[in-house]
Amino acid sequence: MKHEDMQDFMKITREKYYRAVAEAKPLFTWFSLTDACNLDCKYCFIDAEYHPPGSKEPIHDPLSTKDVCDIIDNIYEAGTEIVMFAGGEPTLREDLVDIVRYTSTRMSVAMNTNGYLLDEKYCSELAAAGLSQVKVSVDGMEKNHDWNRGEGSFKRVIDAVNNFKRVGVPKVMMIMTLSSVNYDELETMLELSMSMGVDFTMVEFLPLGKAAERKEWTLTKDQIKRAQRYLVQAQKRYGWQRVAFENRYIVSEDEHCKGVCMDPNRPANFYDFCVGCISGLYSYCIKASGKVAAGDIMTLEVGDLRKERLKDIWKNAELFKILRNRENLKGKCGKCLYKYVCGGCRRRAYTYTGDIMASDPGCWREDTGYPDEG
Repeated sequence: MKHEDMQDFMKITREKYYRAVAEAKPLFTWFSLTDACNLDCKYCFIDAEYHPPGSKEPIHDPLSTKDVCDIIDNIYEAGTEIVMFAGGEPTLREDLVDIVRYTSTRMSVAMNTNGYLLDEKYCSELAAAGLSQVKVSVDGMEKNHDWNRGEGSFKRVIDAVNNFKRVGVPKVMMIMTLSSVNYDELETMLELSMSMGVDFTMVEFLPLGKAAERKEWTLTKDQIKRAQRYLVQAQKRYGWQRVAFENRYIVSEDEHCKGVCMDPNRPANFYDFCVGCISGLYSYCIKASGKVAAGDIMTLEVGDLRKERLKDIWKNAELFKILRNRENLKGKCGKCLYKYVCGGCRRRAYTYTGDIMASDPGCWREDTGYPDEG
C-alpha cells in the first residue's frame, strides 16, 4: 500500500469507526450465572470455586432465578440480542433450563460449558427450552484435555458434543483454549470438529485467575501468527461461519476485509465494518453478582444490574468511554495503521501492563503499517 493510500485508509476507517461507535449497542453479553465449577481446570481465567463431582457441599449463587430474569429484562430493554450463559459452570444451576426458557423468548441464548454433566436428557431439555448455540470446551485430545480438566473429562465432553448434535441444537461448537502446552494439537482439534459435524473456535490462553502465574503457557508471537494464518486458510476451506478465532492483527493481511472497511459507501454497523476488539463497543460481561464488567476483564466493574439500567451504564460508564476512544491507545497500537479496524486485545494489554489502553504485547506485526516506522 502506497503512503497516500495508507493516509486514505486511516482517514476513512477512522471516520467509519467513530460512526460505528456513535451507533453501537450492547449486542452481546457473557453472563456468568455462577462462580462454582465441578472441574478444577488449570487454565481457569476466573479462579472458579471448585465443587468436585458428587460433592454435597451446597452452592450459594448470589442471583436467584428471579434476579437473573430481571437482569435479562434489563439488558433486553438496552438492545442485547445474544446472551452467552457461562460460569464457572452454568449446568451446576438447578434452574438453568428455566432461565434458558425465559431468556429465549427475548433474545438468542448460547451457553459455554465444560460438558461434564450433559447427558442426552439434559441436552434435550436445554434444546426444548430454546438453546440456540453451545460452545463446549475441548482443550486438545484426551491427554492434554484431561491434564487440564481432570481424568475422564475428555470422554464426557465428546459425549456432550454428540448429544447436542443429536437433540438438534442449531449451532454446536468446540472451543479450544490454545496455549504453548497444546499448541501442536490445533490442527488435530479443528479436523476433529469438522469430522464430528460441529464448528470450531479458538481462544488464546492468558495468564489470568487460577493460571495467573503461568506465563510460560502463553503463546509466543510467532505461534499466534502461525495459528491465525492457519485458521484463515481453514476458513477458506470450510467457511468462515464454521471456523472462528480472535482475528486481531491478521486483518493487516486480509485484503478483502481491508477493502470492505475502506469502502465509504458501505454501512459502519457491526455486520458491515470491522472494529477489531468489540469490548465496550458491542459486548460486555455480567458477573455472577450481577455487576457489569468492561473489557472482558472481570475485575473492572462499571455498574450493577440489580440497581441500574444497562442503558444508563452503557451510555455513562467512564471505562466504556475510554475503550471507545481509539485516540487513547498507546505505544505501537496508538500509531498503527489498523487501529480503527483492530485496536489490539485490550484484555491482554491490561493483563500484562495494568493499563487497558496500553500497546497489545501479543501483536506479531513488526511495525505499525507505515513504511517509515519500524
